[in-house]
Amino acid sequence: MSQASYLIVEQQQKAPEYLPQLLKELSQQFKLDIYQCRQRLVGQGLSLLSKGPREQLQKISDRLQETGYLHWLLEPTPPKFAPTRLRGLQVAADKLTFICQDKQLEIPKGANILAVFAEMSGRLAEQSVKQLLSSHAYRGRDDVRHLGEHKVYKTILQGQPLLDIYLLDNTRQIVDGVRVFPGKFDHKGLGERATTSSKQNLDQLLKLTEEYAGDFQLQTDFGLVNLPGCTLHQGSMDDPDVQRKNLLSLARYGWLLADLQRVGPVKSSASEAPAELTGSLAAAMLMQNPTLAATGQAAEVLPIAKEIAQEIEQVAQEEKTQRGVPDNADPGLPPPPPPNHKGLWKKPGFWLGGAGALLGVAIMILIEVDSRTLRSIFRFSFNTGLISFALASLMFWGGFYFVRLKRQVENTPTSKVRSVAMGMVEIKGKAIRQFALISPMSHTPCVFYRLTKYRRKENQQWIVSSVSSSDNVPFLVADETGEVEVDPAGCRVRAGTKQEGVPGQIGLLRVDDESEEKWVEEIIVEGTLLYVLGFAAVKREDGPTITERKIAALRELKRNPQDLQQFDSDGDGKISEDEWDAARVAVEEKVLRESLQAKQQRKKQEQHVVISKKKGRPFIIAETHSEAHLTGRFAAYTVPLFIGAAAATGGGIYQLLNYLG
Repeated sequence: MSQASYLIVEQQQKAPEYLPQLLKELSQQFKLDIYQCRQRLVGQGLSLLSKGPREQLQKISDRLQETGYLHWLLEPTPPKFAPTRLRGLQVAADKLTFICQDKQLEIPKGANILAVFAEMSGRLAEQSVKQLLSSHAYRGRDDVRHLGEHKVYKTILQGQPLLDIYLLDNTRQIVDGVRVFPGKFDHKGLGERATTSSKQNLDQLLKLTEEYAGDFQLQTDFGLVNLPGCTLHQGSMDDPDVQRKNLLSLARYGWLLADLQRVGPVKSSASEAPAELTGSLAAAMLMQNPTLAATGQAAEVLPIAKEIAQEIEQVAQEEKTQRGVPDNADPGLPPPPPPNHKGLWKKPGFWLGGAGALLGVAIMILIEVDSRTLRSIFRFSFNTGLISFALASLMFWGGFYFVRLKRQVENTPTSKVRSVAMGMVEIKGKAIRQFALISPMSHTPCVFYRLTKYRRKENQQWIVSSVSSSDNVPFLVADETGEVEVDPAGCRVRAGTKQEGVPGQIGLLRVDDESEEKWVEEIIVEGTLLYVLGFAAVKREDGPTITERKIAALRELKRNPQDLQQFDSDGDGKISEDEWDAARVAVEEKVLRESLQAKQQRKKQEQHVVISKKKGRPFIIAETHSEAHLTGRFAAYTVPLFIGAAAATGGGIYQLLNYLG
């Protein structure tokens, strides 16, 4: 039975635009799991996409070759031996000699070396997960950043490092290898490089090997890659069984890397980019100097262009280093806008709260001045049924409100984002952040949060002390047709995630029963399926209005006499009133034309349409997978309200009849 072949891909850090179509083809044509394929195609490092007969994998390879995915198709070499533990070393001018227990391994100067620098405790994997979570929080789920090479190397050195050094022949086959444990070899062979730190000695040995090697390849992603038989097993490092399994996995990893170097990646269109760059530079040089082409010296251009390309790359890297900008620097998502406190008096809650506060103050004053009068008013209102009628009115209003809301949800058809019309709309889709919004208690990336703070009273009852939310931060809702912006200000938001905590906690903790304050956090996590019912309108443009731009353009024209002279039709050097009117009309037409062109260029839905609150219209954002579930909740509110209103009305009539009788 023939050995199974491996199809290994180099993951792309950010999902390419063609990925959905590629996943669909891999699932339908080659019967691969679509979710597993996405995990193995997006990320950092190497990953096994599939294994099986070479004939079948060749078809997948042909499709990957069209997309430009860097990949390898190979039959793995079974490991023939594990590297031997290093005991000491000798440094000569022409070679390195690694001294092991039963043999010596000579590394001649200019040899082909494959080095695997591994962290064996799992600390590197933990740091990688933290980096992914942080990147997801501040850059968004589709724009994550992984650990940089320098950070990976530093994390390995600070953890429990282990170094495997393989000597390769000219065909990239492994000839021999040594395994270096920090502090387990005689560091005196390093000479002046030797230090008192075992880990620094390991670092110096690695650098020394690189200096002597001709072709040197260093791999540092053991424990992070998804390759068969190369898994870092979790468990106590003192457990001999765990140690044995991890050392075997590390050996398989080294042999597989040697196979990848030996076979080489399958050539794709992406690998031709450097040649195209060189050709472009050569063409540019020929255009600048036609004489060179005419004299038949074009053959010298390609090497020269290649050197120029290398110099450009080197200068760019030096400038980046001088500025202190890391290779993976990225601003990520913008910070959330500050809370908008303007227009607070326009909100209904402001007036309702103010009216309630005034009523409370009036009652307190009345109690202090004349409690007998207050008792008389209350007794009269109760005996005549006024209190019952007031409660019935409130409950009837609430019942009819939820009936109208239920009918609005049922009668509004669900629209696709691309075909959203102006007016009341209903859409469904995934929530996507526009800003780096993080919930204040659990530090979760979200599109909306509401934080309610409670304070314990003397009678051990909890009362609300404050409520804050992110209703000033807009977000996007996306379906298969596009994205649209949603402004949650003034909205009824039903979040699906709710948790309690205490002030100052990070993450999820159990509430302390003795705490005098607690927090309740409601959040809508990014990627959640949302139902939105609201009013779609054209988004207001930021920046100056057309009138303001006209005024600014006319002022600029006055400051530039040379531009103004083009309107001097009679050539007398002065601008008459008629000539100024002509200039003003020309400027207004130019500003209007530029404004229309700018509007025509804005084609994306989220750039010119926003769903928000309109006075007198409902606005709902609900984390639900079923519209029926939402309307069922409204019906559940309506029935008890109507029953209570009928009971309160009957009680009020009975009290009124008794009072009149």
